[in-house]
This record gives sequence, C-alpha cells and structure tokens, in this order.
Amino acid sequence: MEDLNDLRYLKLLQTLFIIYISSFKFSACEIKNTYIVDDSRKIILIERFGFAPDGHVNISLDHVSWRSNEPAAKLYPSSMGFCLVRDISFPRLLNESSYKENFCVLSSKYVNLVLRFDKLGPDSSYNTSTTIDEPDEYNLIFGICQKEFLVTMNLHTEMYNVNNNWEKDFLPAGQTLLPKLYFLFFIVYFVFMVVWGFICIKQREVVQKIHMVMAALLVFKALKMICASEDKMYIRNTGKAHGWDVAFYIFGFLKGVTLFTVIVLIGTGWSILKPFLHDREKKVLMFVIPLQVIENIASIVISEGGPVEKHWFGIAVIESVVSYMHEWVATIAAEVF
Repeated sequence: MEDLNDLRYLKLLQTLFIIYISSFKFSACEIKNTYIVDDSRKIILIERFGFAPDGHVNISLDHVSWRSNEPAAKLYPSSMGFCLVRDISFPRLLNESSYKENFCVLSSKYVNLVLRFDKLGPDSSYNTSTTIDEPDEYNLIFGICQKEFLVTMNLHTEMYNVNNNWEKDFLPAGQTLLPKLYFLFFIVYFVFMVVWGFICIKQREVVQKIHMVMAALLVFKALKMICASEDKMYIRNTGKAHGWDVAFYIFGFLKGVTLFTVIVLIGTGWSILKPFLHDREKKVLMFVIPLQVIENIASIVISEGGPVEKHWFGIAVIESVVSYMHEWVATIAAEVF
C-alpha cells in the first residue's frame, strides 16, 4: 500500500511539472511583440522602463484595425495613440481618469504624447522613435478616447538606453549591474553547496535523507542564480533572453518545490525522528506542491505577459493569494507535525 501511494505521489509530481512547463508564455523581454485584440480599455499599460539620459523608445505598428458595436459611431483617429507618463505621475493619471468626465489620456497634463493614429499610413502601419531627454522611470501607454471602439493591432516596441560605448543597453537604468549581482549570488550558493557537501561526506555516518534534499535545494538555488545572471546579460546586450528564461523558471520551480518540501519534512521530523511519513503528512505535501505550481504559473504570466493582458490584474491577485496560502500551509504543517 505504501509503495502504491508513493507511485501515485511521483505521478502527481510528474503531471504537475508537465503542466507547469506547458504553461510558459514568453515575451521578448525589452524587445517586445504585443498583440492587442478587440480591446476597448481607455488606458492600456504596455511597458514600464527606467530611462537614462538619451534613452530611446521605438514603436512599430501594423495590421491596425478597429470596429464598433454601434453602427452610427464615427472614429476620429486622433482619439487613439501612444504616450509616456512618469511612473510617479501614473497614480495621478489613474485618479484623473476615474473622476474626470470625458477623460482622454492623450490630452492629460501628465503625459508626453508619442503618436496619434491620424499619422497611420494607408497600409495601417507606422514606425516612430522617441528620445527621452529627462531620465526617469516611464510607462508606455496606449489610450483610447472613444470607448465605443475596439482596437486590434500588432505592436513591436524597443526600449533601451545608450551606454558609454554608444551601445544599446536593454536593461532599465539601475538594473545594469544585475548580471554581476546574480553571478555573485551564484558563487555564494556554490560555496555553501561545496561546504555542505564536505560536511555531509565527513559526517556520512549520521547523514540522513533530509540532508540530501537540503543539498539538492542548494544546487537548484545556485543553478537558478546562474540562469538569472545569463538571462539578464543577454537581455542587456540583445533585448532577448535566448532561452535562459526557460531554464530560470525550471530551476525556480524545482527550488520552490524543494524548499517547501524541506520545511514540511523538517516539521514532521522525517528522517530524524522517523524514517517514514504518515498519510496525512503525504497529503500536506500533495497540497503544498500544487500550490507551488499554481503560484509559479501565475508569476510567469504576470512577469511575461504584463499588464497589457486583459486579465493581468486578476492573475496578480490570484498569485498573491496562492503565495500567502502556500506559506501559511507550510508554516502550519511545520508547527502541527
């Protein structure tokens, strides 16, 4: 019976891992391709980026179209367009949109206009580039001032700064040192892993299975940090992660599952006070791990999709709730058992 339960547990882990991997939805980092389909939101946050002096925003549009459910509605192309707003002014802009009648984001005093749709070419496409003179963190926004219209388009954006060598730097200002910082963390965790391995070998007579699980946790954490370093380095140089984001999410998943498994196992006394788990303890693990999968999937959608997605805010709320439930269950399990 115990072997059958263990087999079911392993199959559950395998299934959840496959679901987790198949849920990846990757964007192009700071070079992004966004598809907006039948959207009527008056403010659509496309992207947030920290600009240094002489930062650049490139916007390319194609296959732009719009429709209305009101047959008599007439579109004024100048009522749609893109603008930049400082991050510090964004809450004021949202407040203004809530209380001001006939609000149009393109006419707000808080925005810097980039493009109106009256400049679109006959093939419904347009390319434009804007230079940022005042360094700050900005939000790129698409605004619709005629709420009866739904817009569809393909949007390509590039946001970058120019470094001292006149090369493009696709990391926001203040994040250019992240590749080195993550690599430093990798070295720290690698040292911890080596020290822990040396201790386990030296004290092999008293080493338990839980110590091996803790060693695996250090391995996954170190691999996650090196993947994060490579991910940020490629984004900084090319604007794309070149697959390192996939490895980052995989090792992040394994690290998260291993971490909460260690917390629960230590709380239950497994491998120290008893070499087995009761059914209720296995049920706790089978509850905690799916929560970890849901939390990671929501985190991926939030970070890769961004607020341009219609259901982004709801997913962010779900991720926060699941994260709280995950930590609460692990803490309660560690205290009760």
